[in-house]
Amino acid sequence: MLLSNVLKDLKEVKNLEFKKFNPDIKGIHFNSQKILKDFIFVAIKGGNNDGHKYIDQAIKNGAIFIIVENKKIKKDLKKNGIDCIFTKNSKLFLSKIASNFYINQPKKISAVTGTNGKTSVAFITKEIWRNCNVKSATIGTLGLITDGYKKKLHLTTENSVEIHKMLSILHKKKINQVCCEASSHGLDQHRLDNIKLDVAAFTNISHDHFDYHKTFKNYFNSKMRLFLKILKKGGVAIINSDLPETKKILNLCKKNKIKTFTYGYNSTDLKLVTFYQENNIQKIIVNYKNKICNYTIPIIGDFQIYNSLCAICLAHFSGISMNKCLKAIKKIPQIPGRLESIKIPKNLKKKISIFIDYAHTPDALKKALETLKKNSVKLSVVFGCGGNRDRKKRPLMGKIANNFADKVYITDDNPRHELPKKIRKDIIFNCPKAIEIKSRYLAIKQAINNCEEGENLLIAGKGHEDYQIIGKKIYKFSDKDTVLKVLKNI
Repeated sequence: MLLSNVLKDLKEVKNLEFKKFNPDIKGIHFNSQKILKDFIFVAIKGGNNDGHKYIDQAIKNGAIFIIVENKKIKKDLKKNGIDCIFTKNSKLFLSKIASNFYINQPKKISAVTGTNGKTSVAFITKEIWRNCNVKSATIGTLGLITDGYKKKLHLTTENSVEIHKMLSILHKKKINQVCCEASSHGLDQHRLDNIKLDVAAFTNISHDHFDYHKTFKNYFNSKMRLFLKILKKGGVAIINSDLPETKKILNLCKKNKIKTFTYGYNSTDLKLVTFYQENNIQKIIVNYKNKICNYTIPIIGDFQIYNSLCAICLAHFSGISMNKCLKAIKKIPQIPGRLESIKIPKNLKKKISIFIDYAHTPDALKKALETLKKNSVKLSVVFGCGGNRDRKKRPLMGKIANNFADKVYITDDNPRHELPKKIRKDIIFNCPKAIEIKSRYLAIKQAINNCEEGENLLIAGKGHEDYQIIGKKIYKFSDKDTVLKVLKNI
């Protein structure tokens, strides 16, 4: 693609004379190591690193055009005959040129944000589409998933180059229904900007990522970017009606002339009337357009009812009738690592239940424990907290575990570069009854062995993940595989 087309409609390039210099651009990136011949290199100053330090390396690797956030560096590059331009916001600029370069996108794109529930909502939405014979895809924590294909991703919301590239590939494969998970980091860093977003959903908001956002206000505002900055004109905002923040969100949408559709007990659109559980099946009764309807989901947890309602709304606004959505949802399988029930061998002498859940925030842990406490003689939990992440939530999660669980095993999650013992100490501060076991494998093993008849065991924090980050090393580790291995050897 010609440089003039990649830089199309950008105010930063108004003085460029493309008649003199308009090369054929082969790619774009912000990582100098991924730059090849005739690429554009976008120098981004991040929290831990500064891309401006790697401009020479990018040029050596074949970069033909440079984007900088530093006017002095621009001046120096110009002196040396290097073609470049200055922008005040490299991350936003990157998303703009990525959308110009990967110009084609699926016809209908939706996104879901919130502290908890994004993965469940995206997964359930995808299953509704699949059961309605709609070619579709999801992009998020579980990876890039289409019908019959799955690719692991590094982040919940990938960088803007990868996002636009994936959307372009999906369009080429004639997949026109896509649901993306929108993380607060991704929204704050413009990774989803310039996507033609038709529908945006909001699940909930609670304490998380304060290591990055610093304040709740900043965290909330980053979430709101999905609706106020990214959702296209004429798009629909789907909002949980039962949150403390609901009124504020709806007012913001109204002020910005954004159409809204709500779900929940306080909704006038898709109203939750009641629900009840039989074994591991939940029956939900709703009111839609003054008509009482019901549907079932084969997953437990009050919070999953809200996630299912949100997914129904997303699928409905993708063009599927409400009636079809309600019928299709009953066929969904278990969601990987989201209160995922592990099959217990028949030869086990005691009747116990084991669940794997991704809960890594205070609110998510509380909801998972509340759900499992309802139908168990005793409840135990194994969990830790990630290193180099929000430290304030550690004692909060310790307190929640202490209040809801009969037995608590504090172990390592992904300690990363922090001292694991310090992380465990932060959690135990508010959980005096906790048993501290450094090895996650041994903590899970001891928790299973100590389970009594009729006990529920929750293993929280890592869910679907199949690795553990300790220091600079990434080790292969899966909570689910560990549970199956322990059960096999009992």
